[in-house]
Amino acid sequence: MKPFLYQVASAFYFEYGPQISRLAFVFPNKRTGLFFKKYLSEVADKPVFSPTILTISDLFTQLSGKQTADRIYMLFTLYKLYIEKSGSTETFDEFLYWGEMLLNDFDDVDKYLVDASKLFTNVTDFRNIGTDYEFLNENQMSAIRTFWSSFNPGSPTSTQEIFLAAWEILYDLYRDFKDILNRQGLGYEGIIYREVVEKLSSAETIPLPYDKVVFVGLNALSPAEESLLQILQSRELADFYWDYGSDQIRDPDNKASLFVEKNLKQFPSQLVWQTEESVDPKIDVIGIPSGIGQAKQLYTLLEELCDEDGMEEEKALRTAIILPDENLLIPVLNAIPEKIRNINVTMGYPLAGTPVASLMEYILTLQKNVRYMDRQPMFHYRDVLPVLNHRYVLSTQPEIITGLIKYITDYNKIYISCRELEKTILLKTIFTPVPDALAFSDYLIRVLQELNHYFALEEEEPEEEEDPRWSMSDLEQEFIFHYFATVNRMREVMLDADVEMQFETYFRLLKRITDTIKIPFEGEPLAGLQVMGVLETRALDFERLIILSMNEGKFPARNTVNSFIPYTLRRGFGLPTSEHQDAIWAYHFYRLIQRTSQVSLLYDTRNTGLNTGEKSRYIHQLHYHYQHPLVNKLVVYNVSSSKTTAISIQKTRDVSERLHVFMKGQPRAISASAINTYLDCPLKFYFSVIENVQEEEEVTETIESSVFGSILHKVMEELYEPLRGKMVTADLLVAIGKDTRTLTTAITRAFAEVFFKTDVLRPLTGQNYLIGEMIRKYVEKTLERDRKLTPFRYLESEKRIQEVFTLSDGREIQLKGFIDRIDEVNGVIRIIDYKSGTGHTVFNSVDSLFDMKDKDRCKAVMQVFMYAWIYQRLPEGKNKMIRPGIYYMRDLFSQEFDPDIYYRPERNRKTRVESFGDFAQDYEMGMRHCLDEIFDTKTSFIQTPTGKACLYCNFKEVCGH
Repeated sequence: MKPFLYQVASAFYFEYGPQISRLAFVFPNKRTGLFFKKYLSEVADKPVFSPTILTISDLFTQLSGKQTADRIYMLFTLYKLYIEKSGSTETFDEFLYWGEMLLNDFDDVDKYLVDASKLFTNVTDFRNIGTDYEFLNENQMSAIRTFWSSFNPGSPTSTQEIFLAAWEILYDLYRDFKDILNRQGLGYEGIIYREVVEKLSSAETIPLPYDKVVFVGLNALSPAEESLLQILQSRELADFYWDYGSDQIRDPDNKASLFVEKNLKQFPSQLVWQTEESVDPKIDVIGIPSGIGQAKQLYTLLEELCDEDGMEEEKALRTAIILPDENLLIPVLNAIPEKIRNINVTMGYPLAGTPVASLMEYILTLQKNVRYMDRQPMFHYRDVLPVLNHRYVLSTQPEIITGLIKYITDYNKIYISCRELEKTILLKTIFTPVPDALAFSDYLIRVLQELNHYFALEEEEPEEEEDPRWSMSDLEQEFIFHYFATVNRMREVMLDADVEMQFETYFRLLKRITDTIKIPFEGEPLAGLQVMGVLETRALDFERLIILSMNEGKFPARNTVNSFIPYTLRRGFGLPTSEHQDAIWAYHFYRLIQRTSQVSLLYDTRNTGLNTGEKSRYIHQLHYHYQHPLVNKLVVYNVSSSKTTAISIQKTRDVSERLHVFMKGQPRAISASAINTYLDCPLKFYFSVIENVQEEEEVTETIESSVFGSILHKVMEELYEPLRGKMVTADLLVAIGKDTRTLTTAITRAFAEVFFKTDVLRPLTGQNYLIGEMIRKYVEKTLERDRKLTPFRYLESEKRIQEVFTLSDGREIQLKGFIDRIDEVNGVIRIIDYKSGTGHTVFNSVDSLFDMKDKDRCKAVMQVFMYAWIYQRLPEGKNKMIRPGIYYMRDLFSQEFDPDIYYRPERNRKTRVESFGDFAQDYEMGMRHCLDEIFDTKTSFIQTPTGKACLYCNFKEVCGH
């Protein structure tokens, strides 16, 4: 079928020929006008001058001579006026939400030519309704009575009192606000519409440089628009053409017909042409359980329309992708096949959903939480890392910024100074403290300018092949520009309005304003595949339509009229209500599909959160009311079974080479903790020890158990270091425990080295101070326990040990370890291992220490036994009686605390391990069996047989055990 605009262009060119240039055509939007000119050029048999193309808003502005006021300026002006009228102490950010509502309400009042003095009046005296509101019909007056009947003048509720207090100043607010704008030659759209109608109603002549104004494709007219059309019609200056060719739009049972009869009757068309017989389109309804999945499905649909060289230009121009949900724009652009070279985007995209908005959120949080230490500004790592990891910032100088992130994590920097962060010009700009809200505008402008500078440099770099498609940097610069314009305008208005703000107020204001702004993408409509929002489709026709988000609540959108004027009063005074919006959305849908040949309606089937998974009502109407044949499809994703296949790593040649590094003379050695890891889970041993895959380091504010233990070890080592090789007496330990200053210094130094990873000592604060005091208690209790052993000889702490172990096949591997403490009590060498938690010191047999299937295997005993086995082979340990022991710190305060290890071969019999020598041979055999298995090329690394090790395993998601 021929498009509606083509039919209008043909009729008028046939009627007027070259004289068509003396006419003005008014369309719902500028995009429609461009398509009209395209069709006019096609039907003209020779070059002609184009007629004037306008939108209805353009025509009102032209007739008015006023400028449209900036919305941010109007909000500030309205706020100052409100404070003056009400005497309220309300802050600007508290006022902002309903200030937006008031602007919308004032706009509606003027566009619908409502008498504001009557609307904003307390008419609880019903007698006044009959006499003062005779211009309304009985139904409207009944609606007003219904609303005010709920107000009892004798005892209004607190909510009603608040409403009445605000309501009674609204007319003065409305009147004075308009006066302020008028004095400056400004106005919002409603003011301009109303003044034009009032001025033209009494004017003898209308100053229009056109022979006639032709209104094309309009539908829902406000009373002000109706009045303008009537005035021009009465002067024989207007003609009207309505796109009401669809049977569904004319159907009285369809809400889309709400305005049809009235418009056709009041504003008939002068030219008549024979309409083509409509053809029912082929409609596919496709359900997809994902928003992004709809974009992915779009790729498949477009691929079907393409040939090997892409999509023919005219075919692309007659194909449209409609996005009721603007947030799908970026996924859709990424999903369009590369062979489609030209894409035209014309729609509004929410500024709040752009990457630059998320970066600004991070920066706002960063500046809000700046902290001063020793008069130096410091930024918390939780605020710094999101900024550094943001793709805008990271992409500017990746190597420098990645290095900075690594520096913060490696050194566990909780608070970072400006000096440490100033690695690039952009970073220096971002990480500069801002003193007040006004300066913050300048600060954000500098940041945005610097970001734009980087993107501009990227564009200047030559590319191997030019691609006429939009690049993402084009979009990024558009995003940055609109955010820049918003911040810059806010700064100007703040200076003019002289409104002081706190940081919090500024943050909330900027957030609320950016939440309401949509970026109006306006491409070249006459080239390429068309991507647009619903409102941009008005009066346009396409052969192939793909409409996404065909869910109830998306298309049509949820009717949430944010208004200070209650629904009943809106209905009583003829202001638009939700029913009005329902009719508009229905018209858009049925008009859009009336001349197309193929339609794909995609909807989200998920039933989560705000998504109900419900198809749009229009799909149900097509199926049940119009009995239109629909092809229903459901896209499903293959979901793998929850039962995962067991993973095992065979000892291939490559794996064997990796194991070879533990052999004698090679750079690596196996620790006791690595062997415990193997016994817990061989697969985890392969990942963490063989492949050396480690969990990514993160900055931590809290002291984890492993770090807590390391700090405690460090403190004990420092306190005992002066006693190395000496006899320790009870009075000496008492003196150490009472030396608060030395103990505090030792704790602070241990924190600096282990946790903060620096050599700069700072007093501990907050949670770290509490943990430091906890460590102090543990140290004091350890010294108290050690006093009971005196006199004893302290030998050394944190001793690194290494020894060669011979496997059954004669190969020699290297074992290593760190002994926390070695001392000599009554001629017995004690090998002590500190454990920050709690655990067992009793084992049933040496074999049980290496039993993979034993969920309660005594890992700590296995570990300290290995230290004892290695130590007895060292020169200082030969021919010595060695007794392993474990200090479980959480058991220190228990009366039953005992660091010795016990052997329990039977349930009711256990004996103290006086000498490791009694178990050395059995232990060596168990260790050999375990190590033989690790280095046996025929034994694979398998998953844990018990599953207990999976609870806190970093590789749980990898193996799925």
